[in-house]
Amino acid sequence: MKKFEYKIENIKAFGVTSLVLTKEHEKKFNALGAEGWELVSLKSLNNPRNLIVVFKREIIEG
Repeated sequence: MKKFEYKIENIKAFGVTSLVLTKEHEKKFNALGAEGWELVSLKSLNNPRNLIVVFKREIIEG
């Protein structure tokens, strides 16, 4: 059975009328992807500029 670990990041988006992610966000996401993390969820909660981002990666045993 596959096992996973999860990483939760709080990301501050920019923009006045719509959310904007920057090249810095893209670099961070690409760095996490290179480590095996896959983005599975991106949600804004109470404050639309604060995003909760959830990543997961498979745990390889052995």
